[in-house]
Amino acid sequence: MTMRKAIIALILCFPLCSIAQNGWERPDNQPVRQEQKTSPEVYQYEKYLGNVVPEVNGEVVWEKTFTSDKNAQDNYQTMLNFLTAMTKEEGQLEQSAVTLVNKQEHMIVCHFEEWMVFKSTFISTDRTRFIYTLIADCKDNSVNVKIMRIHYLYDELRNGGIRYKAEEWITDKWGLNKKKTRLAKVSGKFRRKTVDRVDDIFNNVQVCLQAK
Repeated sequence: MTMRKAIIALILCFPLCSIAQNGWERPDNQPVRQEQKTSPEVYQYEKYLGNVVPEVNGEVVWEKTFTSDKNAQDNYQTMLNFLTAMTKEEGQLEQSAVTLVNKQEHMIVCHFEEWMVFKSTFISTDRTRFIYTLIADCKDNSVNVKIMRIHYLYDELRNGGIRYKAEEWITDKWGLNKKKTRLAKVSGKFRRKTVDRVDDIFNNVQVCLQAK
């Protein structure tokens, strides 16, 4: 037993080449250690990157066509009721109104001015006046809605505020960082809240038109 232990100890001291020359080799089924890779950080506001702010001829315009089972007149009346009620919702300012209608063409034009709140605490509220035009074109079995002429009046209490146009503030060029991987530090919050608000309006229109 002593001699056997001495041989094993001597083998362990040999370099690998010596082991190979003496008939010793590594088994083929040795497990390979896999390097653990840390998953990349999931960006909290990833949904606001990419093509989420549409531009038409250099102007920011959201447009969507909704289907319904109503004729043009019924769609027109449904949208008129909906938009009139929308002008009176909480957060709407007194300037919000249905400004033009065309009963023959079944079209409605609205001007909206509403508060867009970024952050609100007991001490202060960070918000902007969100201003836009909404046009509803009602036809048999469909309604086309456009949201356009978007701009913001921010920090009104300081020298009357700062006015921003959507085209110069929330597009990919202005609303994202240079690498297009993050929202811009200042204008990014406008982009995020605007996308959310447009989604909210379109969702409400969809529900309204499908209501029996």
